[in-house]
Amino acid sequence: MVLGFRVPKGGVMIYLPFGSCYHVFRHHLELQFKIHGLNGLDKCLEPAWKEAEKGWPGDPLSGSSKWDYLTKGYLLVSCVVAFNHWKNEKINGTYEVLALEQPFEVMLDGERTSGGKADQILRWNGDPWGRDFKTTGKLPQWYERSELDPKDQFIRYTHGEGGLIGEEIKGQIVEVLFHHKVTKTHNGKPFIRSFIVGYTPSQIQRWLKEQTIIEKQIDICREEDIWPACETFCSYCDYHSVCKMGTERGMAAKLQQNFVQKHWDFKNIDNTVEK
Repeated sequence: MVLGFRVPKGGVMIYLPFGSCYHVFRHHLELQFKIHGLNGLDKCLEPAWKEAEKGWPGDPLSGSSKWDYLTKGYLLVSCVVAFNHWKNEKINGTYEVLALEQPFEVMLDGERTSGGKADQILRWNGDPWGRDFKTTGKLPQWYERSELDPKDQFIRYTHGEGGLIGEEIKGQIVEVLFHHKVTKTHNGKPFIRSFIVGYTPSQIQRWLKEQTIIEKQIDICREEDIWPACETFCSYCDYHSVCKMGTERGMAAKLQQNFVQKHWDFKNIDNTVEK
């Protein structure tokens, strides 16, 4: 179990941090709305550019990878698409936004807590919902099949947000910005689609019981200092080089040598938004 992965020391961020930049933009849309109404697009783009400039060297060469279309220009086009989508929401009064980037920490079983940071808590047709912003290069049918439910984040946030506002959150509105490279079958234009993931009280209660069991298993791992590998996720893991080391001392040395460890503090409102 390794927490807080960051770009390796001395490394270069090859790809534009598209998701982080987009989240910053969406966050500032609501902040600027309170000041400039529907006319704050430029004010929202500035912090998105700053997010990109933190470690990204610039637009990749055309043809260098399948992600070479994720450029500053493509981010601008995506933000304009999102701005128009958001503007229509405001004009139509679709949602009442209650909270932005709201940290939460609620009890699971009287001993353990669950925490996170909600992108938005809002009211839709009179009921409270959470809203989470995502970006993906997948097609909608594949995203809906593999990324929505079951998904620990969404049920965790539904439970946590309910404890935060003292009302029963109905579920999550997962608003996804789809991006794609131009191909023979795809025009490459970004577009937005929302998915509704709802939960019943009985589902929340079952999840709470499951989380208690998982936390107890982690307690055993801490006590015994034994952490069994979960091979299901190995193909997506950035720590192959660490696990291949023969000793714990070797693993620790590999982490210190090649990785930057930084704990994500979800309680810190000023923390950079990362997904």
